[in-house]
Amino acid sequence: MKNTAGSTRDRLFAEATRLFREKGYCATSMSDIASAAGIQKASIYYYIKSKQELLVEIARACMNMLIAEAERVAYSNMSPTEKLKALMTAHIRLVVDHLDIFTVSLREVNPVNMGEYWPEAVGLRDRYESIIRGIIRTGRELGEFKNLDEKLTGFAMLGMVNWLIRWVKPEGEKSADEIASVMTEIFFNGLRADKSLQG
Repeated sequence: MKNTAGSTRDRLFAEATRLFREKGYCATSMSDIASAAGIQKASIYYYIKSKQELLVEIARACMNMLIAEAERVAYSNMSPTEKLKALMTAHIRLVVDHLDIFTVSLREVNPVNMGEYWPEAVGLRDRYESIIRGIIRTGRELGEFKNLDEKLTGFAMLGMVNWLIRWVKPEGEKSADEIASVMTEIFFNGLRADKSLQG
């Protein structure tokens, strides 16, 4: 038997995510979400208590996807360089494939909107960032990376990939893998041409 409550809640999650991205969290009402999901406003409270509950779910979904990828990479047998490239690529793919979720998470997840759930959001973020810093620190200790501050290096990487929400399009001319190829090349090797390859 089909789980009607589950499918309706999934629809509410999807529509709320889209509306939060298009209109902003504060400008989106429960009526907007109910209408977009095709249910009566009075019925929406059977599935969710508030729009904040949906924002919390969005934040959790975003960070749990990232943490799952980070842990998979961190526990692999790859070198630190391979791990960081793999994690950066995975992050880019997730942003492109779940653009609404990542856009809302980066724009709307803040202390005011999250309220009592803000510490949880910070904890998930810190967990993800600590995995990144750990990979960078190991790479530095093994001589694979330059002796640069691991926190700043991690922020530089995250700044590159998170800015995707400003310009990437799901149906754009470049695929997630093509974008990842260019961005990882720039992050790891920079823009300077290899003079040894020039005639």
